[in-house]
Amino acid sequence: MKYLSRRTAAALVLLSAATSGVLNAQTQLDLRTQTKSVDFQNATLTRPMRTASTLPSTCSDNEMVFLTSAPAGSNLYACISGTWVPEAASQGTLTVQNGGTNVGARQTQNFVPGTGIVNVITDLGNKLNIQQTVDTSTIVSKTGLQSGSSVFCLSVGDTPPNYSCALSPALTTYTQGMVVNWTPSANGTTGATTLNINLLGATPVRRTDGVTAATGTDIVNGRMYPVWFDGTAFRLPSAEAAGGSSGGSSGPPTTITSTGAGGPTTVTATSEWHAPLAICVTGTGAVLTWNPPPGSGVAPVGAGCAGTEVNEAYASFGTTASSLQTSFILPKNLTGTADVSLYYVPAAAAVTFTPTLELVCTPSNGTVVNEGAFSGSFFAPGVVTGPGLSGSLAAVSATALTWPTNCVGGSRAHLRLARTAGGTGAVNMAEVVITLRRVM
Repeated sequence: MKYLSRRTAAALVLLSAATSGVLNAQTQLDLRTQTKSVDFQNATLTRPMRTASTLPSTCSDNEMVFLTSAPAGSNLYACISGTWVPEAASQGTLTVQNGGTNVGARQTQNFVPGTGIVNVITDLGNKLNIQQTVDTSTIVSKTGLQSGSSVFCLSVGDTPPNYSCALSPALTTYTQGMVVNWTPSANGTTGATTLNINLLGATPVRRTDGVTAATGTDIVNGRMYPVWFDGTAFRLPSAEAAGGSSGGSSGPPTTITSTGAGGPTTVTATSEWHAPLAICVTGTGAVLTWNPPPGSGVAPVGAGCAGTEVNEAYASFGTTASSLQTSFILPKNLTGTADVSLYYVPAAAAVTFTPTLELVCTPSNGTVVNEGAFSGSFFAPGVVTGPGLSGSLAAVSATALTWPTNCVGGSRAHLRLARTAGGTGAVNMAEVVITLRRVM
């Protein structure tokens, strides 16, 4: 056995001490410059990026974070241009179908609103909310439809014969077949009537035939007219375009019904008897076409005739008791019941009055005695309250009235139209219309 010299032994002790110091010191490695082909697959645990439950408010480009609150598969975010951008979705695609048929597969889905559709898309961080609503200025809602505002066109400050009104939302063009509920703010007058909606252009207003121009008597202040556009003009409904009245009483059959299938057929026709109470004889003068009551009875006065070359006359009944009389011969083939309509023009808004139409029939022409011997009431509507606008043409009606005794075919019917004393103002009675039924 060889022994080390004292000098060699001392050198070994110094080397051991130096080596021990180096091994016990902490060593730091720079993976960027001091490693090559690093393989972590045998490592017990690897965490290549930080985790967070909410995205940091700021970031630097190329920085990444694992968002623990995001849905599985959508946790990875990268910082691009100072903004956190989800990375998981960028690698996938979305299949889009229309009614079960594939349209395509793309990484981007674009929601484009259609006419009357509004898209509201909100990014909540962990999901997107997509809500679709309708634009009620384009699509009619149930509330709007029930209010009628979309087709209600109210005139204000009209200067007849030219009228204007506005729809809300505003109309952009006249379309053939469109219907507008128009309410004028003034009675009609002479001249070619026009209607201008939302300043789209003055358009002729005609009767239901589309050819005859509307006259002053066809348009009444405050009345609603469901006019429709035929491509050239606005047409009034047939019920409102009856034209002016005349002094005579007439009316072609309006309805025909038949009975007796399998045997003799009975045909029943319906016609109307029109009886204006006054007519215009000059531009401003009116005369009564019905007779005053006999004896000391009070008669109304003829008035109206504000138009030119049209009949706008009526009998003005004051608040005192007054009446008028007339008569006509019933058709020989009279049958069934009668309908009655009394047309009037209140001199004030919401006026109240009590009218009656009495009827007695005789087998021959009457005398002063039987013309005044009215008993009972053929038509008694009770207290009537007029419309809220003065000057508006209105009517009070009744249907299926039973003819009084002796009112048979060929007899003379004597009528008395009366107003009971009282009420709140004068009433201008214009015309009585009786619907007759007869066997043809």
